[in-house]
Amino acid sequence: MRHILGTGLAIMLGFCQPSVFAQDVPGIWQGSLPGSVKERLVLTISRSGTGTLSAQLFAVDHGQAYTLEPTTFQNGLLKFSLPEHGASFEGTLVPGGKAISGIWKWNAKSSAIPLTFDHATEQTSWAADHTPHNVSFITVEPGVKLEVVDWGGTGRALVLLTGLGDNAHVFDTLAPKLAAKYLVDGITRRGFGASDTPQTVWQNYSADRLGDDVLAALRELKLDRPVLVGHSIAGEELSSIGSRSPQLVAGLVYLEAGYPYALYVNSPNSISVSWNEMRRKVEAINDAPTPQAKKALITQMLQIDLPEYEEELKQMRDTLQDVPEQPQPSEKTLKSRAFRVTQAIHDGEQEYTKITCPLLAVFNEPTPPVLTPDTDANAKAKAARFAVNAKGLHEQGQAFEALGANARVVRIKDANHYVFRSNEDDVLRAVNDFIATLP
Repeated sequence: MRHILGTGLAIMLGFCQPSVFAQDVPGIWQGSLPGSVKERLVLTISRSGTGTLSAQLFAVDHGQAYTLEPTTFQNGLLKFSLPEHGASFEGTLVPGGKAISGIWKWNAKSSAIPLTFDHATEQTSWAADHTPHNVSFITVEPGVKLEVVDWGGTGRALVLLTGLGDNAHVFDTLAPKLAAKYLVDGITRRGFGASDTPQTVWQNYSADRLGDDVLAALRELKLDRPVLVGHSIAGEELSSIGSRSPQLVAGLVYLEAGYPYALYVNSPNSISVSWNEMRRKVEAINDAPTPQAKKALITQMLQIDLPEYEEELKQMRDTLQDVPEQPQPSEKTLKSRAFRVTQAIHDGEQEYTKITCPLLAVFNEPTPPVLTPDTDANAKAKAARFAVNAKGLHEQGQAFEALGANARVVRIKDANHYVFRSNEDDVLRAVNDFIATLP
């Protein structure tokens, strides 16, 4: 759930009629959620000619849009929520009106996180985009245009691909530093940001379909064998291109993107990818034109697929044994653009096992939690899940190393999933060293 703000927020909020405190509320407010990578939020509140208050909440480092329920401001108490995801904020306007101090919760059962919005101005607001860039749109198929951000630069072409939910502006800090040495563009994936959103069925968001979008953009931009740099879910687009059209790129850089959707490893963490492949095989049996074809497909499933799938299911069941109960998504969440597109992308994940072009895979390597004799049961359960995930992460790194001499793996101790923000210097160094080896 903590990637909610990784997807970004640009939200128009409806407020109640002004109270005696409303005179102090209009303006720009900004604050940061704590963490290894802080999430910077800007809340802009204004009043219409009729006196109705509205506001915009913007996640500076991600810049995506989500609609909120009407927010209340009564007797100095501000409340707003993200019903699509269950997150909420409640805070009080402090004496003097220079700050709104309160708590953020990721969901109804999560711990409260202190969050203070300080008063800002147009000049000091983080929302101002000071990064030099140009924005254009490229048609990748009839009715589907993608946002492309050009940060300029010269030399070898680099194309930046985002994580799930983000738009290309998530790289607004990293890209100018890359542009000092390279020609840098970024692409906002279909379904997010200013890019178009075709019907949310998995066929429109399969890994190969998303990979084809990138290839179409490269052709339109007339980029000759660029280096593709992808974060998180973009690993599947990198692998789609690297396994089907490796001759079109000089190299691939996986920034915390080397997960099972990028390189398949048989483990509990791969269950969603396996499920997709199984579903498609069942559909193939149903669509087989002859009894003989059906028989061959069924035989393969019984002898090969089902035993492997059964083992993965058992492993997944064991890892879920002690996971705390999560709140049921609301109807609004299930119908939201973000949820529907995200689900379609997950349903479209594919198995990739062979990538032949040069690549760099950068992984976060977190430190295991420390257990003592008096550690409580919940902490021990979290540690057990950590161990399973850490094992899967280690196996993913080994799988990339096993691809051969063209593959480099860099592990950064105690980084963040947004490793290009938490460990920018390390990432720049690794990317520069990798590109220096390319012909």
